[in-house]
Amino acid sequence: MKGIDVIFLVLLTTTTSWLILLPRRIPGILKLLTVVIILLALAQFLIYGFYWHYLPGYLLILSISLMAVFSTNSIGKLKLKLLQFFLLLLLIAALLPWSIFLPVPELTKPQGDYKVGTRIFRWVDSSRAEQLTSDLTDKRNVVVQAWYPTEENAKGSSSAYLDGLGSLPEKVGILPRWILDHYDQINTYGVLNAPISKAQAQWPVILFLTGNGASRAFYTSLVAGLASHGYVVLAIDHPYEAMLTQLADGKIVTTIEDHRNDGPDLTKFMEGRLETRIADIQFVLDQLDHPDGPNGNFFLALDKNRIVIAGHSLGGASAAAAMAFDSRIKAAANIDGTLYGDLPKPNGAHPFLLIESKKDGSERYRRYENGNQKFFKQFGGGYRYEIPEADHYSFTDAPLLLALPARFFSGRFLQFGHIPKKTQNATVDILTAFFSGALANNLTDLDSVANRYQGIIRKPVN
Repeated sequence: MKGIDVIFLVLLTTTTSWLILLPRRIPGILKLLTVVIILLALAQFLIYGFYWHYLPGYLLILSISLMAVFSTNSIGKLKLKLLQFFLLLLLIAALLPWSIFLPVPELTKPQGDYKVGTRIFRWVDSSRAEQLTSDLTDKRNVVVQAWYPTEENAKGSSSAYLDGLGSLPEKVGILPRWILDHYDQINTYGVLNAPISKAQAQWPVILFLTGNGASRAFYTSLVAGLASHGYVVLAIDHPYEAMLTQLADGKIVTTIEDHRNDGPDLTKFMEGRLETRIADIQFVLDQLDHPDGPNGNFFLALDKNRIVIAGHSLGGASAAAAMAFDSRIKAAANIDGTLYGDLPKPNGAHPFLLIESKKDGSERYRRYENGNQKFFKQFGGGYRYEIPEADHYSFTDAPLLLALPARFFSGRFLQFGHIPKKTQNATVDILTAFFSGALANNLTDLDSVANRYQGIIRKPVN
C-alpha cells in the first residue's frame, strides 16, 4: 500500500468517525480535512490511475463533504441517527477492500548480495505435438523466465509480474481480471533484459518448477531471492497447465483440464502431467547446449556442469523425478510435493532435499509420505526440514496478494499462506546452502543455516 493511500484512509477514518460521534459539532478543522481528503484522492487518481478500492471511499467523501457544507443542527434525532448509521456503513465499505486485496502487492525483497536481472524465453518444441482438445492440436511451447545476478549499476525497467498484463482473460485462475488491474506496478526486483554479471565467468543453474496449475509469476519472491545469492534460476511455465501463459506467437492461453476432480482417472491424469513436465525440463536443458542465437553470450555464462533443480508442490515432485531420469541434474529439492507415477531403477546416491510445511500421519498425507520415501530410497537418503508454522501456500506469492488483515485471517484460520515472508526467506537460505554444499560435495553447514530460523525441525528421512 502506497503512502498516499495510507494517509487518505487515516484522514478519511478520522473525519468520518468525528461526524459519526459528534455530528452536530463540525469545526473548521474538519472542513479543512475534507478538502485535504479530496485533494489526496485526486492526486492518487492522477498519479496511479483508478483503483476500484476507492469507489466506496468516493461516495463517503461526497457524504462528509455535504455534511461539512450544510449544517446538521436542524435535522431531527431519528434522521440524525439514520445518517450516523449510514456513515458507519460507508466507512466499513470504504475500509473493507483495503482489508482484503492490495491493489499493488509487495513481494518479499531479495536478501542476497547481487542485484537481479531477468529475461524471458518463449520456445517451441517442434518435435512434440499436443492434443489440447478433441479438435485442437498445437506444437508444444515452453516458457522460461531467467533470474540471475546482474551488475550493481544495471539500469532498466522492472519486469512485468504476470504474462499478458493489459490483455488478460476475464478470469485468471479464480481471480477476476479487475483484481489484477495494477499488477504492472508490482516491484519484482528484476531489471528486465539486464546483462548477466561478470563477477563469475560462469554461474550455477537452478531449474525451478511451479505447482500444479500455477504460473511462474507466483514464485517471483523465491526465484528472485535465489538469484540474488548467485544463481541463474530458470523458472519454467507449462502452457495449458499454468493458469496463464503467453506463447511464442503472443497468444495468451489458460488451463485446459480434461478430467473430473472426483473422477477415477485423476491419478493417471496427474502421472501424465508429470511426464509432460519432465519432457519440458529435458527440452529446456537441451536449449542450453545451443548458445548460437541472440542470447548466446547469456547461455555461455551458465555452467552446465552445475545444474540443479527445485520446485513446489507438483513442481517439487517433478523436480526430484527429473533428477532420477536425467543425469545432467546434480541435486534436487522438493518443496511440499507429492509424487505421481513411478521412478526408474536407482543408479546411485544423489543429493536430495525435502522442505515441507507441517504434516501429520493422517490418510490425507499418505500418498505424499509414500512418494517422498520413494525419493529417499531412490537417491540413497537426503535431508528433510519442516517449517511448522508454514502451510502449503506459504512458499508462494499468493498470500502476499492479500492485505494484512486478510492475510492474518487466512493464515491463522484457513491454512492459506501463514508467515509467507519468513517461510520464503528461510526456504531461499536453506536451498542456497543445500545447492552450494551439494555442488561442492560438502553439506556440513546445512543444519546451521536452518537453525537460524526458530522452529524449523530437522526430521529423519525414514
